[in-house]
Amino acid sequence: MVESMNEDFNVEEKQETEPGLGQTNLEGKVRISEDVIAQLATKALNSVEGVSPASPGLMANLRLGRKTVNGVRISISDGDSPEIVVDAYISVKYGLRIPDVCWDVQEAIKEQVERYTGYSIKGVNIYVQGITFAEKKTTDGEEADGIDPLNVEGA
Repeated sequence: MVESMNEDFNVEEKQETEPGLGQTNLEGKVRISEDVIAQLATKALNSVEGVSPASPGLMANLRLGRKTVNGVRISISDGDSPEIVVDAYISVKYGLRIPDVCWDVQEAIKEQVERYTGYSIKGVNIYVQGITFAEKKTTDGEEADGIDPLNVEGA
């Protein structure tokens, strides 16, 4: 008798997905601010050795409607499944292979943002804006080898 009751009673399984940017759940809509996504991307950028945020420069500031936070700009397209594009402006430590560093930054940002927002990233664009040189100082404050890495004439 119990078995027949279970067969007659239809129980629908409810598939739940994690709410993310722009998704709707039972309580309403979940929206994640561009600033939050930018903070996640900045944290990922800072986790890559030999990389630091850089300013996007004058040309990037001419684009209206988007602001840069710590070397990261976020673009989100509207729709049922929003697409996120991250623009990262970086400086790379002298001596590192730039394509490898850029790949590491792309992967770190993609993994971090996808993990915490639940959405896939459409693209991560890296703009290398400069090279940083480690300054070796002696106790007197003079450069160690007498060579200024910014002054190529002395080399």
